[in-house]
Amino acid sequence: MKFLKKFLDSFQVFKPNKPALIALGLGAASVLAFAPLYLSPLMVGTLAWLFWLWHHAETRLDFIRIGLWFGLGLFGVGASWLFSSMYFYSNMSFLASFMVTFFVWVLFLSLYTALAGWLVSVFHNKQQPGLSLVVVMPSVWVLAELLRAKLFTGFPFLITGNTHLFTWLDGYAPVFGALGMSWLVAMSAGLLVWLAHYRNWVVGTAVLVMIWLTGAVLQNINWVQPVDKPVDVALLQGNIPQEKKWLKSEFVPTMKTYVRQTKENMDADVIVWPETAIPDYLDRVEKGVLNSFIKDARLLEKDILLGVIVRDKETGQYYNSLVNASDTSQAYHKHHLVPFSEFFPFSDMFKALSLIFDIPFSEFSAGTKTPQPMMLGGQPAGLSVCYEMAFGDELAVNVPDSRYLITVSNDAWFANTLEPFQQVQDVQMRALELGREIARSTNTGHTIIVGVDGRIKQQIPPYEEGVLRGDVQPYEGVTPFVQWKHWPLVWLLVGVFAFLIYNKRQQSLSSIKETLNN
Repeated sequence: MKFLKKFLDSFQVFKPNKPALIALGLGAASVLAFAPLYLSPLMVGTLAWLFWLWHHAETRLDFIRIGLWFGLGLFGVGASWLFSSMYFYSNMSFLASFMVTFFVWVLFLSLYTALAGWLVSVFHNKQQPGLSLVVVMPSVWVLAELLRAKLFTGFPFLITGNTHLFTWLDGYAPVFGALGMSWLVAMSAGLLVWLAHYRNWVVGTAVLVMIWLTGAVLQNINWVQPVDKPVDVALLQGNIPQEKKWLKSEFVPTMKTYVRQTKENMDADVIVWPETAIPDYLDRVEKGVLNSFIKDARLLEKDILLGVIVRDKETGQYYNSLVNASDTSQAYHKHHLVPFSEFFPFSDMFKALSLIFDIPFSEFSAGTKTPQPMMLGGQPAGLSVCYEMAFGDELAVNVPDSRYLITVSNDAWFANTLEPFQQVQDVQMRALELGREIARSTNTGHTIIVGVDGRIKQQIPPYEEGVLRGDVQPYEGVTPFVQWKHWPLVWLLVGVFAFLIYNKRQQSLSSIKETLNN
């Protein structure tokens, strides 16, 4: 009976009270700090208010409830784009799409902020407000984001650090990455609460100023250097609607669009087609509709990067790939696949879901985790496909051997939602972290070229057919983040939590001694 009571009590976290509803609003408002609005100060403000709510929480259930409801607001608004892909393009009913999006997807992501609330309740001590607000809460917040980015293949959406691109804090991006920036944003929020609540102006202000001024100084360090002349790239944007992409009747018109755009830009050093621009197997189109096109590319030795599906007829495996038309043995196979749309984890258990979602080619195989750069336009280029651009530590593996990066995507699944803007923000953060310019070709937009400062150098309007013609500057050298990846962050978290455990143990011993003495 006790177990049953505890089980039923656990559902009390879903019961809203005033702090929970405030947290819900704060989470929803936080989305405005991300692309496309970039209202960076808002993220510091919402986190500061969240920390204030945690600081005044009374029970462990209150801490967890506040964290959960903040997550429901953040992901319920910021990650609601999943509904669009399921309802409009996966043949799911409105009700089923809504249920999966909000009661599976959003709730799952919110469990990480609920976990943060639980951890804060473990280490929070109102007798040590500075420690709780400036150390415990920011550390817990970053740990929750790190776990979300790593566990179950990783879901690094709406990472707090992304909100502070183009502020002084982005000077830390080439050193500690987006998650390191998350820590500093959260620490700034904790310091503001400490200043407002406890009026410790001297220490609090000094630390706050030091954090931000150090970021400003780091912005002036050139971690990488340009080398050789720029690469002239043509990034194709066919603007093929997702509802037409896989129709047999649209296959030939689609190929004609991309072939025409390619022929109009044959003087470029590198031509890039978007992700799965060819909605078929390479071996089939190579012998069929694109036979003469690929022969011409080989004859001209022209680097034309095709987004296509490559299969192994012997094993039956197939890959989401980028293939050089001038030499089809040069291929990159996407290795970090999207769960439940490109592969089904625990496939025996979730096999039926592939039928429910009705997504074409939903069981891709993963390529190698350590792919070699491809020589394109006379320079080694690191390649990635769509979702992989969210994982800076994985992309960092090949950056020392690459002089620029190419990524492709098909954001038509999420057309006219927040997702394409968030993808652009990821690309901008990766350019800063990795110290490489990035050329991005997409089916419907946003097709862009991003400089090493994270700023968009060139772009074309989304949801229009077009070609972005521009220069990508090769770079050499590596940033500290490329060398260290997330390891400094991990070890810092280990040190912080080791100290917090020791501190909590000492407090417990002191409490026991005081009780015995009385």
